[in-house]
Amino acid sequence: MSIEFETLRGTLEKKPPVRLQVQDLCVTYKSARGPMKAISGVSFDVEPGSNFGLVGESGCGKSTVVKSLMRLLPASATTSGKVLLDGNDVLAMNRQQLSRVRWAQIALITQSAMNSLDPVFTVGDQIVESIRAHADVKHAVAWARAEELFAMVGLPPERLKEFPHQFSGGMRQRAVIAMAFSLNAGLLLADEPTTALDPIMQDQIMSRIRDIQKRLHRSMVLVTHDIAVVSETCERVAIMYAGRIVETGPTHDVLNKAYHPYTMGLQNAFPKVVAKGEKKPPLISISGGVPDLANPPAGCQFAPRCPFATAQCRAEEPMLRTAGNSLVACHHMERATEFRRAALKAETWRVEETLQ
Repeated sequence: MSIEFETLRGTLEKKPPVRLQVQDLCVTYKSARGPMKAISGVSFDVEPGSNFGLVGESGCGKSTVVKSLMRLLPASATTSGKVLLDGNDVLAMNRQQLSRVRWAQIALITQSAMNSLDPVFTVGDQIVESIRAHADVKHAVAWARAEELFAMVGLPPERLKEFPHQFSGGMRQRAVIAMAFSLNAGLLLADEPTTALDPIMQDQIMSRIRDIQKRLHRSMVLVTHDIAVVSETCERVAIMYAGRIVETGPTHDVLNKAYHPYTMGLQNAFPKVVAKGEKKPPLISISGGVPDLANPPAGCQFAPRCPFATAQCRAEEPMLRTAGNSLVACHHMERATEFRRAALKAETWRVEETLQ
């Protein structure tokens, strides 16, 4: 390998992981029906080299949070709060400062790999362009880096000369992962990285991401609706509902001793591994859907679907409070032990949404 390539590799390997601090993040969209508050007061920290999970069903605001961190929201969105990368506020950066941060300090793996790749350029040229935009290297050096990245994600280097439409869905997703790691960014944002892939390919992609991220010691925010993936990948997790964090803390504590009814409901909706001979508990869904953000309900946003909701829940919005090692937004979290037992029964969740 050339001296220039070894110099590039050495420079990238020396880059430290990034600390992320999100403080009171709010996002409001303009719409024909009036303002829609998609994100309300979201705050969390990701320590250097650690993994943080954002979990919730579709429409809870997880992807909006991630796009906010990269400043990729449309013009119809108004954002407030702070997004600090090693103390520097992304939301306050000008275009030039932002261009230096994207891919070099913070990189994104999107839900749809096909939409992330330009169909008129080869995959290799796109990776090379992303490298040369931030590193003063020759095309041959950047191409050698692209070949190294393809080997890292398990793709033959000769496929770099092909166009995105010549790749299968799994191959495109691996190519997007390669591009995300091209500059060894200190923080990786993985937004539902296995969407639309079959279960076997999902496992392969997530295993690949975990292996690379661990080897390179990068920070990561993983967005998913799959609790099992978070339990295998993340040290800390936040459960989101209707644009708010309703429970957050160490992953083991949140998933094994949930305090919020929504967290309990999510756990019921995923298959559980049981010992040989034991009967698997039935999957239980939460009735109804996420609220209309243009006309949200009063009080707790989850109250219309919550089997434990009271008049207080429907009138007052709960704030995050300490419960064990977690923070929980529930008026009745002292009854969590009682709720956990009841949440295991399917009949508990057979409730009709409160009419607004």
